[in-house]
Amino acid sequence: MERTWMETVQLLGLDLQVAAILLMLLVAGLTDLAKMAVRGLRQRFGRGRRAAPTRPLDAWPSQEWGPSH
Repeated sequence: MERTWMETVQLLGLDLQVAAILLMLLVAGLTDLAKMAVRGLRQRFGRGRRAAPTRPLDAWPSQEWGPSH
């Protein structure tokens, strides 16, 4: 008895393997898309990074924690 190519694909489980690979690629793509969307929203609505202190009083708020020299 001769099999068709579709029966051979199903017998070997290739259809399920291809479906699993496509599903993983889809999930990976959606994850990347979601990360880009969150990054864009943060840039648009989020606060900027706080600048590093430039004056010693900003860096050391009290004498107790300040430099000893």
